[in-house]
Order: sequence, then C-alpha cells, then structure tokens
Amino acid sequence: MQLNRAAIHRSLFFTGIVVAMSGFMFSRALLSIGTFILIANGCLQNDLKERFAAFFKYKVVAGISSLFLLPFISGLWSDDTVTWGNMMQDKLPLLLMPFALVMQKDFERKHFTSLSLFWILLLFGGSVWSTIQYMQQWQLYHELYRFSKTIPTWAGNDHIRFSMGIVVGILLWLKLEEWKVIHHTVVIWLMRVMMIWFVLFLHILGAKTGLIGCYFILLPLLIWQLFTTGKKRAALYVLASACILPIVSYCLLPTFKTRMHYILYDRENWVQGNINGNFSDGNRLLSMQSGWHVFQKNWLTGVGYGDIRTATDEWYNTYAPEVTVERYLPLNQWLTSGSGAGIAAVILFTIVILLPLFTKDWQKNKQAFFFFVYMILIFIFETTIDEQFGIFIFCFFTLYWHLSNLLKT
Repeated sequence: MQLNRAAIHRSLFFTGIVVAMSGFMFSRALLSIGTFILIANGCLQNDLKERFAAFFKYKVVAGISSLFLLPFISGLWSDDTVTWGNMMQDKLPLLLMPFALVMQKDFERKHFTSLSLFWILLLFGGSVWSTIQYMQQWQLYHELYRFSKTIPTWAGNDHIRFSMGIVVGILLWLKLEEWKVIHHTVVIWLMRVMMIWFVLFLHILGAKTGLIGCYFILLPLLIWQLFTTGKKRAALYVLASACILPIVSYCLLPTFKTRMHYILYDRENWVQGNINGNFSDGNRLLSMQSGWHVFQKNWLTGVGYGDIRTATDEWYNTYAPEVTVERYLPLNQWLTSGSGAGIAAVILFTIVILLPLFTKDWQKNKQAFFFFVYMILIFIFETTIDEQFGIFIFCFFTLYWHLSNLLKT
C-alpha cells in the first residue's frame, strides 16, 4: 500500500508538470489545473514533516513563498479589495507551490530529462506554428511590426512570455548537454539544430525580452560551457557568430530590421518629448515614472496592491493626460512592489532574488544560476510575478532548477 501510494504521488507529480507546461502554451485554465495538481499532490504526501524541514532548510524556496506575504497584507489598506483579491489569486502559487515542489522522492535525472525535452518540444511546436502564421501573411506582419505588433504566438499570444519560455528551454538543453544524458548521435544533433532554430526564431519574433536572454545569458553561457569543456575552437566560432548575428539578422530578417527601427524611432520620440501613449517603450518608461512617484509618496506601506492602478492613473491624469490608453502598471518589479506594499516589500524582493547568486547549490549549477540572472534582468522592465504566465515561469522553473540541484551527480 505504501509503495502504491508513493507511485501514485510520483505519477501525479509528473502529470501536474505536464498539464501545467501544456497549459502555459494552450490554456490558462489548464495551467491552473496543473498548478492545483502539483500543490495538492505535494500537500497530501505522507512526508510532511520532512517536507517542512526541507522548506525551511532551502532559503531560496522559502523566499519565493515570502513574496506573497506583503502584497497579501497590503489588502488591509487597499480600498479596491476586488482588484486586490484578483491579484492575490494570481499570486497564490508563489505561496503554495514552493512547499509542494521543495522535494519529490524518486525524482531522477531521467525524469528531469524527459520533462525538459517535453517543454522544449512544446516550444518548438509553438515556434513553427508562429512561423507558419508569419509566412502566410508576411506583408501584413511587416506592416504591423512598424507599430510594435508581433507575429502571434502560443502562451495566450504573449510574445514576451513565450520568448522567455524559449530562453528557459535553451538553458535546460545546455544542462542536458552538460550531463551528456542523451547518447544517440542523431537525436543530439537534431536537438542542437533545434536550439539554433530557437535562436533564429527569437530574431524573427524580435521580442526584446528574448533577445536580451539570447545575447546576455545564452550565448555567454554557451561560450563558457564550451570553453571549460575543452572545446575552445567551438567557443571561438560561437563568439564570432554572436558578433555577426545581429548584422546578418538586420540584413536578412525584415521583422528584426523593422523592430530595430521602431526601437530607435520610439527612443527619438521620447528624447524629443513626443509622448502620446502610442509607443511601447515610451509607455514603459512612463509607467516607471508613475510607479516611482507613487512609491515616493507612499514609501512606508505603499498604497495597497489593490490601489496601484488608481494611484498611477492619478499620476497620468496630472503629468501625462495625453496618454489615455496603454496605462501600464509600473513595469519594474521593484517599483510595483514598493508602490503596492512599501519599502519592506522592496527590500524583501531584493533579498529573495539575489539569494541564489550567493548560494553554493545555485552557483554550482551554472544553467540555474544564469536563469536567475536572466530573471533579475527581466524584473528591471517587467512585472513578471504579478500575472499568471510570468508567475509560472519564475516560480515553477525556480523550483524546477531547485529540484535539479538535489539530483545526485
């Protein structure tokens, strides 16, 4: 009976991950179901005492849960409790998933390999689907890129989160390459070709979030990984490719070229003070200004997570009334945390996201380490842990990397 129960929990663990990964691509409801399966499965196992001990032992895991607490407490001074409640519902996995995934008995490298390959294949399917949509109406999308509209993607047509998923997928592949767990030569080279395709697709898509991951995370890590394993010539080839890739992409990929022109045009308008809410990067900077204003005025406790929208709207009405649409919440995780829950939330968030960088297990796992460096970069211009897809990428994959740290070498 005990063995059967353990097998059931292990099966539910794998099922929850597969459902959640699939849900990220196809359905928010399915993502919620997968998350629920993982949380329920973790809380119903018969190792709760051991699980609690592990939860408090691994500070990074406990830290993820703590990110829920101050936004939750800010409901005490939020006037808009409906908005606050909706935001807390999205954030709930931050509180519960770390306990559920702090450990899983009988989780082995082969399981990590299979689940990672499943994620990679999902991303490949999504990238091919997006490319087909682009090829069918390429003239339309070339025009749309002039207005910061991108080709459609899976993950709810959220090209930012989808590109983040691709960066994560390549990091997972680099871990599998390091472990040398795939032995069939044909499969290895097919996967390597797929990784090259992912890099190309990130340039076709033109999402800045994905390109930042490509040039500041993936290529440096790949070069380091090749160099330290004695493949110095290959490392030099990758370095040379990284230098010419933007030039080649600019010359050959119309979407990439248009995207670069749009960014420069957006910047020129910002410098000249032409602010009307029609440009994505300008709107992003405006959102940060609004968040900084709200935080300065309410630095001790914040305005409450439910009232961030109301408070930033007041700033827009006063300082940027010409912007009537695309009034983003502060697109910086520190500013959102501070606006909603005050200086304590800023300090806590900073400690939690820097903790892996000073933890031995994470320092040894270079791919996991670079994953967190990537998330820190993203937090500068995104509020990743304030919406469902972003929370999944940050919370789930932080815990997934944590589980890989526990695997026997």
